[in-house]
Amino acid sequence: MITTITMNPALDKTIKTKDITFGEVNRVGSFREDLGGKGINVGRILSGFGMPTMNLAFLGKDNVHEVIEYIKKDAMAFDYVSVPGHTRTNIKIVELEKNRTTDINEEGISVTKEEYREFMVKLEKVANQSDFIIMGGSLAKNMSDMTYGNITRMYKKTAKVVIDADDEILLEGLKGEPFLIKPNIHELEKALNIELETDDEIISAARKIISTYKVTYILVSMGSDGSLLVSNTEAYRGGTVPVKIASTVGAGDAMLAGFVYALSRKYPLDQSLAFATACSTLTISVEGYPSLNIDEVAVVARKVLVDKVKE
Repeated sequence: MITTITMNPALDKTIKTKDITFGEVNRVGSFREDLGGKGINVGRILSGFGMPTMNLAFLGKDNVHEVIEYIKKDAMAFDYVSVPGHTRTNIKIVELEKNRTTDINEEGISVTKEEYREFMVKLEKVANQSDFIIMGGSLAKNMSDMTYGNITRMYKKTAKVVIDADDEILLEGLKGEPFLIKPNIHELEKALNIELETDDEIISAARKIISTYKVTYILVSMGSDGSLLVSNTEAYRGGTVPVKIASTVGAGDAMLAGFVYALSRKYPLDQSLAFATACSTLTISVEGYPSLNIDEVAVVARKVLVDKVKE
């Protein structure tokens, strides 16, 4: 079983318009709303692949029924702790003529120590049955940056713990010694406070993290530049598949879901990276957060070029 954790989910509203004139009335071209959050996005895809998946989250009481309708639509196994307030709304304004997206993100819910303890009781019930525990995204207000690291310490001996976060949350999470992290290149650079311009530099930086924090794999997504998968002894370079891009939202989450699925099925590392890339490719070809068809992913995966990096 796979367990995902989303501490600060969001209803993502995407508005498309030709352009924006601030201070005046603007007309919306199209509008859509999706339930988002890194853990939820990963769980949606894994559930669609037929993998037993439990998705845990905090939800605001004020709009909990609205959120639950999205969960029902995606047929996801879900458990949550209800807290005062509303699950945040993130607004994405896409200006088509300028090819520009503006994000307006709410801060989100607050979680008390008692509510966090209630959440941990739910996690304890499923953690020891889980092959992977996947945590991602921002934390709710009042939660310590050490939260992911603390959870990793608790369960790393019984499950492969995965962290997809940035800034201090990632740095503190690494201290728990997770199995896998999946930063994009900008998150990796920011975490290390360095610029990484070549594959060799990225691999070297990843190996320092692996050595320091006993991480098994680091999967670095780089958008149109592909991806790098790094372990202590091997590195693989993943290419891209040309596709008309509808939206890049959720691409990294899809890559992580694909990689975890492939690892759980004991694919070789090069095939795992190809499968992960295929998931990301199909995600950016549609709007919103899709539930992927595994047969379509397999077809695209065969088109992905993955090379072992010679060292």
